[in-house]
Amino acid sequence: MQTFEDDADDPGAEDYADDATAEDYSGAVEFKVPVAGASLPVEMVGQRVREPRDMFDWERSEARADLLVFVRHMNDVAKRYPAAAAARRRRIPRPRPVDDNVDRAMAVLRTVGEWAAKRSEPAGQVEEAATERFCHFHSQLRADGRCLLDQTYGGRGRAEYRDVMLPAYLERSFGDPFTMAYGPAHELSFCTFLVSLFKLHHLTWADEPFVATVIFDKYLDVVDYMIRSYQLYPSRSEYGGNLGNWCLSGYQFVGFLWGSAQLAGNCGDGDGSDPGGRPSLSSPTAVMLDADAFRRHRDEYVFAKCMDAVYCRAGNDVPLWYHSYQLWNLTALPSWDRVNGCLMAAFQRDVLGRFEIVRQLAFCELFKFAQNVRPPGMSFYDIVPAMPPLETAVSPTVTDVLTDDDDDDDDEDVEDDAKRINEYGEIEDG
Repeated sequence: MQTFEDDADDPGAEDYADDATAEDYSGAVEFKVPVAGASLPVEMVGQRVREPRDMFDWERSEARADLLVFVRHMNDVAKRYPAAAAARRRRIPRPRPVDDNVDRAMAVLRTVGEWAAKRSEPAGQVEEAATERFCHFHSQLRADGRCLLDQTYGGRGRAEYRDVMLPAYLERSFGDPFTMAYGPAHELSFCTFLVSLFKLHHLTWADEPFVATVIFDKYLDVVDYMIRSYQLYPSRSEYGGNLGNWCLSGYQFVGFLWGSAQLAGNCGDGDGSDPGGRPSLSSPTAVMLDADAFRRHRDEYVFAKCMDAVYCRAGNDVPLWYHSYQLWNLTALPSWDRVNGCLMAAFQRDVLGRFEIVRQLAFCELFKFAQNVRPPGMSFYDIVPAMPPLETAVSPTVTDVLTDDDDDDDDEDVEDDAKRINEYGEIEDG
């Protein structure tokens, strides 16, 4: 019997092996070996920024580009539609389509708020520490979050494999149960959740006026309740501790950014006072130190809601310059447009450029860490793919957006002058 050793000793065996290799593998397909930064078919959920040197890859990633384009775009939308929330509240008595994208997102936040309220109080007579109650809330969010999103967004046309990545960002949007802290990193996770909803067509461009003033406003209500109920700490930083030197209040940043854009689009250059003699929100110089003004307008403006939360957490006896130095510096700016421009520059430098924030973000197929090879200057519509025809036919969304002159008209004129913006890209008179 011939063995492998005999083949090795046979001088013709090597020639036969070479001929067989050339014949058998001449038509084989060569697969490219993935290199660092290459876009793989499916990028699994996980952290990519673990060391400060990874920030160089983060600066060139698709995730940072998508997030920055989204924040800038919604900032401009908040300027163009500052009264979208008030218009939506006025339209609530009117029948709206059952399949409303904004209502679906609000239903998710309401359910999460109910879970937080259920866990905020000790059960029965057993006193439970805030840490244990917050861990129980996160356990329910982790266990039932996927089912909640499936019930809310399931059954809407063709299935999308990237839907399974949504619960990861929803869970990371409501604080850290291990450190009992909440900060801008969790806020960025919720912004990533909103970007994912746009990429999966659960939100369309017809819903853009309500992202900052309705959906994000509801998110701030849930987060503020969690901070007070579970006694969450602000995220700390080596550049300012928890006094808000680099992240304003220590808890939020995007709320101040989009809130200032809403005020820039709604408030003109006034003298800083209303007809009653009380400071109004038309000038940051006149109102930044007035806690009562923000308390009166907290349900109307996102910026006022964030400032009212800052004053409530710090107490009335603590001056603003002590606990939130950067917010106090905003009193030197003459207009809300200048405030918004400064906050946008600070967002890129102090939030997207901070290692201690970015290292907490999770990346996946919806939020790729791969190198961004797209040309500069892309708009938000360039990063959101077009909706497939099947999904367009399944769930058309009609949203009412009022013009600036609608506040002075009666209800009949409002109905005549309103414009229906649908997701097919058409603008029709109502």
